[in-house]
Amino acid sequence: MNTAFLLAAGHGTRLRPLTLLRPKPLVPICGLPMLDYAMAELRAHGHTQVLANAHHLWEQVAAWCEQNGAELQVELPEILGTGGGLRAAADRLAERFVVVNGDILSDVDLGALLAAVPDGGAAMALRTLQPEERITPVLADETGVVRQIGTIVETPGGLPGTHFTGIHAMHRDALALVPDAGLQCVVRTAYKQIVSDGRVGSIAHRGTWVDVGNPTAYLAANLGVLRGEIVTSLDPWAHGTRGPGGSWIGAAATVEGTVEHAVIGPRAHVPAGATLRRCVVWDGVSVPPGEHADTIFYDEGASLTP
Repeated sequence: MNTAFLLAAGHGTRLRPLTLLRPKPLVPICGLPMLDYAMAELRAHGHTQVLANAHHLWEQVAAWCEQNGAELQVELPEILGTGGGLRAAADRLAERFVVVNGDILSDVDLGALLAAVPDGGAAMALRTLQPEERITPVLADETGVVRQIGTIVETPGGLPGTHFTGIHAMHRDALALVPDAGLQCVVRTAYKQIVSDGRVGSIAHRGTWVDVGNPTAYLAANLGVLRGEIVTSLDPWAHGTRGPGGSWIGAAATVEGTVEHAVIGPRAHVPAGATLRRCVVWDGVSVPPGEHADTIFYDEGASLTP
């Protein structure tokens, strides 16, 4: 059985104030929680057993897991990190399993990723590093073997120009290299050793990859999915209707004002006298009258213009 570990325990600090109300993996993209997109991608690759971890606002993740047939690992009182969480879940994971971030939109070939995992090792999905991006380089050689992860581990032969997408697969035996003691980073523990041993493969990812890390990226992700520029395994139009100006309108939303290229969540209200352009309105939120552009309305009376 294909199993997956879904990372959903982070604090989402860079996405505040949105994440003061919801955990980062549950903020909506075109009206649907980000975890819905991750789950659709996992299901498309045959991952029938999904385990999600939770810490910040964990009750909301628990409710999502119950509704979507995922197992839950609550990390309290302290978060366990990318390594500690996996180590705690080891007995529930298959011999080879994938790890997916709940706050990234992607279409990584998870089947190819699993196939690239050597015994006792791992495999990383790597993406070309764009000139304007400031992301830690992760480099593989011409055969796909990872040789360098920033300054954490460096061995000869890495070809420049790539970074880690955050999506990877591991052999369960590699988790024994993660200390069984609270907060742990999987890269600084297991990966540091297995990269040195030459036991980390990779695949090149050239498709969708969007890190919804801050409010600017969050607004851009919504508009990118709306325009069809960001391709995902989940079609948001199957869960909403097409409104004026190419807007996405959720169930039971009322639009009396003017909307253009906007996302109007379920049960949201846009009153007469309100004009919205390139805005995102969360479910159940009423927008005040006036002209609004490039704004996120995330709670009653609360908005953010990145």
